[in-house]
Amino acid sequence: MFETESSDIALDPAAVGTLLEMIGDDPEMIREIVDSFLDDAPERLAEIATGLAVGDAGLVRRAAHTLKANGLTFGATAFAQACRDLEEAASTDHLDSAARMAAEVERTWSAVRPEIQELAAERST
Repeated sequence: MFETESSDIALDPAAVGTLLEMIGDDPEMIREIVDSFLDDAPERLAEIATGLAVGDAGLVRRAAHTLKANGLTFGATAFAQACRDLEEAASTDHLDSAARMAAEVERTWSAVRPEIQELAAERST
């Protein structure tokens, strides 16, 4: 259900279970939370790209932090770890290595986004 060909990208079932338990497995609430994350993530990813382009480590750090927290909510551990690595690099103004880390954030987001979308779809049926 929450696995892909690359097991490091799969949503953590325990985290998904905790999320569902917290919101009472309410399909409408799940859709709202998923939609909010799916709407917000591209904006945060764009902030990372902008921050890297203009050398704004603070912008990169804040965007990566937000994505990390949201990813952890859904059990997207590989995505959250990529965001954590980028956040830490930006916190120490190491933007020279941040472009590579940002690419990993994008890669893991592309891989986990369909699973997050599926989570809402599964609860709607």
